Amino acid sequence: MSENNQNEKDNESILSDLDDFLNFNDQSAKLTDKQMDALERYLDAHAAQNAMHLEVLDGFLCALITSPSPVSPEEYLPYIFGGKMPEFKNQEEADEIMGALKQHWEYIEAVLKRNNEYYPFLYADPDGKCSANEWAYGFILGMDLRRDAWKEMVETSKQEGLLTPILKLYSEYIPEVSGCQQIPAEEREEIVTTIVSNLPKIYAHFEEEREKNRKSSPLH
Repeated sequence: MSENNQNEKDNESILSDLDDFLNFNDQSAKLTDKQMDALERYLDAHAAQNAMHLEVLDGFLCALITSPSPVSPEEYLPYIFGGKMPEFKNQEEADEIMGALKQHWEYIEAVLKRNNEYYPFLYADPDGKCSANEWAYGFILGMDLRRDAWKEMVETSKQEGLLTPILKLYSEYIPEVSGCQQIPAEEREEIVTTIVSNLPKIYAHFEEEREKNRKSSPLH
């Protein structure tokens, strides 16, 4: 068997092992610093292939988890790695990275399912301030995979709805399109605080629709 064929077979096996990726685990633990560092190093090493970094990834997963219409791992995982599944060096690396993604997903969902506040992963500048723009960008990327399902909430958020703070940060991230001016520091802090409060509300808002969609069109 050629090396390419072996890599394809290994990657198919890896993806197959994630068939329960969306299964809720109420006991899922937060990633350890060691796990987070390993995931961060891997994604940063593949930045040239447009792999997401951790802040974008966190926003992306939050959108997928709260989405009214579930998205299968086969559809969304390639986005994380820049458009296609990576060719891991070995099974140990695959288990480490894919296991960390699965655990992080389950941890976020466990927090939101309990109607608790989830504190996003945000990078800080040298002064310790978080812009949260790239987190919002990741969230919008996740929403875009099920744009029609989010349409009603987006329209509502034009009148200060649950998505408004995320949309504000996203608009600031793409000023050439939105024309949005820079958000003052004190307002930014309030926006981030509101996002933390709104995430469990977004999850709860779509819970009935999300479960109905899962039952009518199971992913696995």
